[in-house]
Amino acid sequence: MRDSLLTMKLSQFAAVLRSALISALPLRNSWPSVGRRIEAQRVKVSMKSIISRRRLLAALGTLALPISPGSAAATAAAEAYIQGIGDNVLKLANAGSRGVALRNKFSSLLEKYVDLRAITLASLGPYRAQLPASDKGKLQDLVTLYASALFAWYVDDFKGQKFTVARSAPQGKFIVVYSNIEKAGMKADEPIVWYLQQSGDRFNVVDMSVLGVRLSIAMRDRFQKELKKSKGDFEQLYAVLREAETW
Repeated sequence: MRDSLLTMKLSQFAAVLRSALISALPLRNSWPSVGRRIEAQRVKVSMKSIISRRRLLAALGTLALPISPGSAAATAAAEAYIQGIGDNVLKLANAGSRGVALRNKFSSLLEKYVDLRAITLASLGPYRAQLPASDKGKLQDLVTLYASALFAWYVDDFKGQKFTVARSAPQGKFIVVYSNIEKAGMKADEPIVWYLQQSGDRFNVVDMSVLGVRLSIAMRDRFQKELKKSKGDFEQLYAVLREAETW
């Protein structure tokens, strides 16, 4: 069944492609310059049509082809995994703790579930090669401090009545899980989106989006901005991350 659907979609795409290319054939115009301009415009429009239809067919193919039993089991397990994390975050936020104690609790949660090391190294971009080998542990500790302090600072945004996993789907090498926090008499905030990778029978959170902000992108922009200003001197970045101790 899956093969027949794929064959049908490829046939449809081939028909669209033939139609678009035929419509883009050169014009026989008695005014060469005008004809060339019109021809170029028609080719441009035709190519846009091809690209647009290609994206549409790809999207339809994704919707039409059923998720394999293995993928369905993986996404179900990923949802259960995130439900457990979310329940812990909600419990921590609702507990009323503040300051260093709250930051330390968030730090433990991040270290247990989130692969901050991978996010950190990816965030360095071209500066990764300049990171002294002896500083990797220091940078990791400071990033954990910084991230946990951010969660503690915005703790009120994580308070609510219930943590709910809305849906999940495979996306390239990730399983993406969408969730939200239900609050009494209030519309749910921007969804919390979790990007997971599976390793054997366990999952790792390798990125997340909170209140519309992607953690990896926010860290990349901040880290590379500081490293660009300091011309690759990591001490300036370390100083910025240590500021989280005063929040």
